[in-house]
Amino acid sequence: MKEIYEQSLCQLESGNFAEGIKLLQEAADAGWADAQYKLAMCYLEGQGVECDEAKAALLLFDAGVQGHAAAQREMGRCYAEGRGIEQSDVESFKWYRAAARGGNVEAQYELGNCYHNGVGVEVNIDLAAKYYGAAAEGGYDLAQIAYGHCYALGEGVVADPKMAFRWYLDAAHQWKSDYAMFIVGSCYEQGKGVERDVERARKWYSRAATDGYEDAIHALHDLEGMLV
Repeated sequence: MKEIYEQSLCQLESGNFAEGIKLLQEAADAGWADAQYKLAMCYLEGQGVECDEAKAALLLFDAGVQGHAAAQREMGRCYAEGRGIEQSDVESFKWYRAAARGGNVEAQYELGNCYHNGVGVEVNIDLAAKYYGAAAEGGYDLAQIAYGHCYALGEGVVADPKMAFRWYLDAAHQWKSDYAMFIVGSCYEQGKGVERDVERARKWYSRAATDGYEDAIHALHDLEGMLV
């Protein structure tokens, strides 16, 4: 089945969706978890097939019960959003937990959110910080921001502005999050966790403002006024 699955990916990448989906279906029907997950994502995104969230949820379940962490994470999202299945915060939490235990960093981050906000489980700030930290160590930028907030506020960890800045900077250096870049700029401007450096603050605000992040635009405008 692995060979058929790999052939299906080649067909999809080449734009031959009909053959790619056919091969994916064959591998999925044979119980190949990777194929079930990939086919489910095709149904969720309408790639090569008509969007069908109910079919996607069934395929994700089949892959998830086999221990496929990415499928478990997506099952958590389906339950959280009610996509193809009845919405349930409790079930969402269970699937995120399973995926997190399998090492999926996105699920670890979502599990941290569940514990932090009391979604599907009682609030537990210590566990929220634990899972944010695991995902942050795994390189997930949203978790790095959240873990930085934990250190900034002393939630689940001992408050430490320097550690907060360290995680904000790690997230910003991935160049995905304008918010992270803005926060780094703010840290430099205010001297939080790092020596105050207005010029570096301006550079980070400018990077975030390039994509139209309004808070960064306003901060940059205010900072330029200060430098006049």
